[in-house]
Amino acid sequence: MSLTAVWCNGALVEHLSLAPDERGLTLGDGVFDTLAVVKGKSLWRAPHLARLAGAAEVIGIPFDLAAVEEAMAAVLARSAADFEVLRLTLTRGAGGRGLAGETAAPTILVTLTALSPRLLFQPVPLATSRITRNAASVTARFKTTSYADAIAAAREAKDRGAEEALMLNTEGNVASASIANVFLVKGSALITPGLDQAIIPGTMRQMVLNVAGLVGYTTEERAVTPQEVVAADGVFLTNSLRFIRPVSHVDGTALAQADLSRLETALCRFAEKQCGIDPRALVEAS
Repeated sequence: MSLTAVWCNGALVEHLSLAPDERGLTLGDGVFDTLAVVKGKSLWRAPHLARLAGAAEVIGIPFDLAAVEEAMAAVLARSAADFEVLRLTLTRGAGGRGLAGETAAPTILVTLTALSPRLLFQPVPLATSRITRNAASVTARFKTTSYADAIAAAREAKDRGAEEALMLNTEGNVASASIANVFLVKGSALITPGLDQAIIPGTMRQMVLNVAGLVGYTTEERAVTPQEVVAADGVFLTNSLRFIRPVSHVDGTALAQADLSRLETALCRFAEKQCGIDPRALVEAS
């Protein structure tokens, strides 16, 4: 994937230069968020920006909403594909010796990259990772640039022939996939690990919770055991760049497949109101 546009600290740039003491590079001292962009329009912009601002506040990085929105506008003006990913990265910046060191100014980096829509709504096999998520960790609740655990889990899953990792928490309950939230279908109920289960509160996860009642589902947020995953009427992942994806297998075991068409349609209708097109049309055209 080639970058369509890059913005760093006030300007569009062709080549990115970072200071050797940039803390996002040397310490992973930063946060990020990713938004789907359809036909040049970013989806669910407000909740993504709110989550990024909340993460920045928790780890003590100043968040300048006006500067971020200016960068987004400049990058989106370069949109050149039907489906893209907009990534917002905010780091503490350069300098600041010591782990608690302060810097003169944070770094704002915004990139836009073309992305294939072919994985939207497509089945995905999982492999349960040996790497666990810790609810007491700050990095379990936010998208930080310290993503080593998720990367290692994803690589482990790939080595085992799966596309994604199923990650448990330190209590042995289901937490999430490496880049997605997990939902179980049981009859007319949608069940997902609660916010106390070492999960990132995904934007698409919240959209599913918001629309579930409109299409006949009840919702539960609670601890989920691995045994419940195998016994469920269906399991699916949620992610802003992939919407919802049914889980086909876990550790080689085929799972029951629930009809998710009502959820897909509800989510796509909300997306269409923002971007003017049903995202499923992009899948059909790809």
